Amino acid sequence: MPRTLCLLHANCQGEALRPLLEKTPAFARLFRLRGYTNYTREAIGRKDLRDCGLFLYQRLGSHWGDLSTERLLSRLSPDCQRIEIPNFFFKGYWPLWTHAHKSIDFADSLLEELLARGLAPHEALRLYLCAGPRLLGDVAVVAEESLGEAEKREAACPVRYGHLLRERWREEQMFLTINHPGPALLFHLADGLLRLLGLGGLPETARRAYRHPDDEFWLPIHPALNGLLGLPFARRDRRYPVFAASLTHREYTSCYLACRSQGVKDLVVFLRNLPGGFRPAA
Repeated sequence: MPRTLCLLHANCQGEALRPLLEKTPAFARLFRLRGYTNYTREAIGRKDLRDCGLFLYQRLGSHWGDLSTERLLSRLSPDCQRIEIPNFFFKGYWPLWTHAHKSIDFADSLLEELLARGLAPHEALRLYLCAGPRLLGDVAVVAEESLGEAEKREAACPVRYGHLLRERWREEQMFLTINHPGPALLFHLADGLLRLLGLGGLPETARRAYRHPDDEFWLPIHPALNGLLGLPFARRDRRYPVFAASLTHREYTSCYLACRSQGVKDLVVFLRNLPGGFRPAA
């Protein structure tokens, strides 16, 4: 019996979810999965839309044109099952993250403010590392607002994660970066989808075999959040995977400032080019 085509229309989170579904025998017997990356505006073939029997998608507004959710849903067969999945996002571990600086990924609002004041990189580093609530702001409020936003954004999704994040975010790190959920959240989503499809949930074999595709980069967390928010994993001596390197928060911040002082616009490219075993000067 031919397998039904399943289309997964999502951002990079779809690539993290995909192996969990494909490594579940009950799903693999029934579906052949084809992924489309939404933020790159990858077009979905007319035939794929016509043949699709299961459409998993993250919602896109009307400004996405032909790739908007409403436009895509209207082009599917009436018999196609449609399931909206959440678009994961959380600032609680990184309350200083900002998208206001388009020239650098994972921009930090406090570091950018210190540099804008004319501080030299070593001065900015010293102030940043010893920053308390006056400079960091009310980090608990930022976390609560982000939790609330997650719960609001997932309202139309049959599998929700906000309650799980709210319960566990302080005791274990649930995100690798602001928009890269960790294994616990991905397991929860995959398990919920499989149960919705009547396929019995995520098997233990798929959990054990899982390798996160974005595991090469964990955005370091400011150690001050250990005391301010009670995050035991936000230690000063913790080393985070930063592509080929393994850096503490201090070392990562030094690299960030070096990137900015050298006028490199792409922080990720800068970090990817760090040699293995790299240690920045103190």
